[in-house]
Amino acid sequence: MNRFLAPTRLRLVPLVVVVAAFGSLVGASSAFGTSQTPTASFQGLGQMPGATAGGTSAFGISSDGSVIVGAGWVSSFEQEAFRWTLTGGYQLLGDLGGGNSIADAASLDGSVVVGIARDSNGLDHAFRWTATVGMTAVPVGYPNAVTDDGTMVAGGNAWWRTSGRTGTFGGGSCTDPQAPLAMVDLSANGLVAGGSGKGGLDSFGQQATNAYRSTRGGNCTDIDPVVNRNSDASGISADGLVIVGEAQVGGPYRAFRWSASTGMVDLGTLGGGNLLSNATATSGDGSVVVGYSLTTSSSGSDHAFVWTAKCGMLDLQAVLKSRGVRIPRGWILQVATDVSEDGTVITGYGISPHVQGSKFGQTEPWRAVLPVPC
Repeated sequence: MNRFLAPTRLRLVPLVVVVAAFGSLVGASSAFGTSQTPTASFQGLGQMPGATAGGTSAFGISSDGSVIVGAGWVSSFEQEAFRWTLTGGYQLLGDLGGGNSIADAASLDGSVVVGIARDSNGLDHAFRWTATVGMTAVPVGYPNAVTDDGTMVAGGNAWWRTSGRTGTFGGGSCTDPQAPLAMVDLSANGLVAGGSGKGGLDSFGQQATNAYRSTRGGNCTDIDPVVNRNSDASGISADGLVIVGEAQVGGPYRAFRWSASTGMVDLGTLGGGNLLSNATATSGDGSVVVGYSLTTSSSGSDHAFVWTAKCGMLDLQAVLKSRGVRIPRGWILQVATDVSEDGTVITGYGISPHVQGSKFGQTEPWRAVLPVPC
């Protein structure tokens, strides 16, 4: 999928017009790095400066939960990458000369941001951004990810380090050489990647994709025991031991969590029955999983979820409200895209309340703090 035509690989892309004001923090939260337990809270981030009809979406969060990255539509055909912090708000990251960019992931402290951007010749490149150097192209594919220390960027099945070293994950050891591993996330140290590669034939006789776990040495594990169905990995824990994503169960895709001890576990849905769900990211130890799920048979009924072994899958918005967090009327938290390494700070996007003169809301990113789901 061309990410410049759809803001995210997720299926939900609302395009409605309204001007949304910056949201305010509802509920108190403590600073990271202290012994104080943070309080549950919610904050709508408002629209990125210059954002137009398509609104703004968050796609990644730094491991410490302090920085959120994503993109906003600045015209009908162009997006621009952003970096957002609690103290500074939005910072636009520019592009590589072609007018399009999307930020997908950040290092532990958010000082390094990676994503994809278009050059003046209309070609898309993975990028690495820092405040001192700005945005530079790096020789990996897309999607891409970054290690906690910011020195390694990966995408496709390729990785690149600031030292100039390069290499690949998987290669032909777990996928057909003509269909290399599509890497989507990295462990904190960059030693393990999660992604999807060529599997068997699906129920329609078409080539299926299977979720994989791979190391830089090429040691690949197909983690989907059902070869004739489609499955996709979306996130990996910091220690590389847990992978999350979606796998077909009959017709729809369902969120899964995989570890070597449990295998691929179906996490269910928020509405029961034959509905779709997708796990997009997991915490550092794999104990907290976030994503989205349909709540009814309607294709527009997506809600963000948070999952733990103790709680199961919970509607994030409902849980926040049950903790006494006030979420402004009209907000719908549709998709959770990422979670901090400690599992307490979640980001994503949804529909914000409409403003005077319009009956619609607009796609807007949000930040939620939830120390204990249940």
